[in-house]
Amino acid sequence: MTYRLGIIGCGNMGEALLKGIIDSDAVGLEEIIIYDKDSDRRSYLKSQYSINLSDNLKDTLDSENILLAIKPQNLHEFIEQVKEIKLEGKNIISILAGIPTGYFEKKLGRLSVIRIMPNTPALVKQGMLVISRGEYASQRDLDFARMITSNLGEAVVVEEKFQNLATALSGSGPAYYFLFCKCLIDAAEKKGMDRQVAKKLVVETMAGSAALIKESGRELDQLIDMVTSPGGTTEKALEQFRAWNIEEMVRSAIESAIGRAHELERLQDSEE
Repeated sequence: MTYRLGIIGCGNMGEALLKGIIDSDAVGLEEIIIYDKDSDRRSYLKSQYSINLSDNLKDTLDSENILLAIKPQNLHEFIEQVKEIKLEGKNIISILAGIPTGYFEKKLGRLSVIRIMPNTPALVKQGMLVISRGEYASQRDLDFARMITSNLGEAVVVEEKFQNLATALSGSGPAYYFLFCKCLIDAAEKKGMDRQVAKKLVVETMAGSAALIKESGRELDQLIDMVTSPGGTTEKALEQFRAWNIEEMVRSAIESAIGRAHELERLQDSEE
């Protein structure tokens, strides 16, 4: 049987994608087959979803569309397993950070490749997905990729040259916010506040601030000014952030994330 969608690798993000596909009815359960090399993971998936599972990678490769959700460090093994199999005409949808569409085209031939960078809020259907298409991907292939991810949050289509930057912003971005929230909560706890109370204050403030950014239509500088009174508490805190050159700190962190994405790309080439 030829399935409409084969999913290779079904860790946390792969499962988030699977849930989104199931909930949106984008593809019928009978049209999906999943392969994960971890037998325990397959057992878990079998217990959670009424879906086709296989312990053979090749079963998924007969699918019209192949969602590749393995870890980047397992890509070389995957390529070695499938390089002798004719995949031309297939549509590969990859969520591997730092791996360009051209890598798959070089290794596997003339086939459609769609590159997607989701982020972890996709686990609660509040994700930000960045999508690019390779040289041989058609609009139909792109539309299919957008359809199966439509239930996970917002999506933007960008030129692939911006994918590593997008990875540094939205792919890695949740960790930056989590870290900042943790620092605020830790600071409050050290001042004697109950940690759960501090967490609620910080988390709801972060969520409300994000909603205000989206819904107000105001520029960020305007929103900052709305909170900051001359000589007030906010102004003093912002002065301290600026004294520590927070703008340069953030810029340097983004450059480091982009650099690592390029390293992941070069690492694949070095394993040839």
